[in-house]
Amino acid sequence: MIDPHKEEDVMPSTSTSDFVKKLYKMLSDPTLESIVAWGPHGDCFVVKDTHEFTKSILPRLFKHANFASFVRQLNKYDFHKVKNTEGEFGENSWVFRHPDFHADQRAALENIKRKVPAARKTHTTPPPLSTRPLSTPTTSSLHSEIDRLTQAQDELSAHVRNLERNYHDVLVEMVGFQRNMAQQDGLMQGLIQYFLQLENSRDGTPLNTPLPRDWGATINAAAGKYSL
Repeated sequence: MIDPHKEEDVMPSTSTSDFVKKLYKMLSDPTLESIVAWGPHGDCFVVKDTHEFTKSILPRLFKHANFASFVRQLNKYDFHKVKNTEGEFGENSWVFRHPDFHADQRAALENIKRKVPAARKTHTTPPPLSTRPLSTPTTSSLHSEIDRLTQAQDELSAHVRNLERNYHDVLVEMVGFQRNMAQQDGLMQGLIQYFLQLENSRDGTPLNTPLPRDWGATINAAAGKYSL
């Protein structure tokens, strides 16, 4: 964790918002670098492990455990998600950037302000339809919608990749199970043949089929692996 004697060196000005202070303090903690850290040039930060970040860091520093809520909070301070080009920081990592958020420019943190919501218009009687100006979406709202859709697509992609990994693991288990079942079936066939011939040998028929080697160990191992 951060050395309390160096707190003044780490923390930005008091005029900086609490959210930005917590963000900067979090990235100054070297023990968290495997989960969240500055980018290589200090002009962005990377959430490398979203699962561990949501489980252990968000509750401790931001009093909740909702990664989507954390992303929305970043958007309110005009942070933008950056495309992780060619998986530079890991396949499931998230990269965020703000023009005034740099590892070596603490003074600039004062410029990061929460975006002011548009003022509500007072209720007035709308003008006749023929004279009412046509409203068009603002650039800011379009950017916000694009960011929201991009985040939803990234989350869906991560979920699909998890499902693919789970499906692959199940297939591997099924193949192993079928292989062991085939081995057990062959072993049982050999035992049946052996005991049939053993029975016939009492009538004078010579015993041609030897008892399968290690049949007892094989049965015990298979029973131990697949017992309920």
